Amino acid sequence: MAKETTKKKETAPKTESLVKREYTEEEKAIIARYQDLAKNKPVKFKEVKGESGKVSIDIEYPEGQLREAKMSEALGTADPDLSNYLLSQVAGTFEGTVSSDGHDKKAIVTAINMATAILNGIRPQDEIEGMLAIQMIGVHNVAMAAIRRGMLKDQTFVGIRENADRATKMLRTFAVQMEALKKYRTGGQPKTIVGDVNVNEGGQAIVGTVNQSVEKKTQENSV
Repeated sequence: MAKETTKKKETAPKTESLVKREYTEEEKAIIARYQDLAKNKPVKFKEVKGESGKVSIDIEYPEGQLREAKMSEALGTADPDLSNYLLSQVAGTFEGTVSSDGHDKKAIVTAINMATAILNGIRPQDEIEGMLAIQMIGVHNVAMAAIRRGMLKDQTFVGIRENADRATKMLRTFAVQMEALKKYRTGGQPKTIVGDVNVNEGGQAIVGTVNQSVEKKTQENSV
């Protein structure tokens, strides 16, 4: 009896994954916005171990002269000492960066990178805006920490209330800070809102204040 030879079944490739997907107009707009945001990369920091084994923190991106320019863009100042001071301040507002055992370099790098990503969006224009931006990040961190503690399992009623009150105060402060930044950038000038102007056929649009009483009196005198 002849041995039956079995042939391995050849499986057809899944062509579904090879078909190029056509994005909708909405999806294309989302991708385009992401690409615009990704063009302006924030400053990135990293841990650097020296020859003595001591770990320090230095800029990973960008390199060369662009480093100072990007730092200035992130914090609104060309002074490197002030930039380092502000980054040190904001890093301390992130949980885990400082403990009784000292400073956690890895946590500090993570905190600074998150801060620079936020600052990359705020884009402070000078030292005043830089300080305000740093304060806004700190207030946000305090608010979210209070919310997190209030949501802890087995949290007491008093604990929930105290943390909710603290979070509310911080979130209100954040809103005030946003308004202050907006006013500072616009010079405190109020916006002028122009409504729709409807002109009937054969009519004429008048720009300015019309004194109806004077107009009426003039018409009466001309009769």
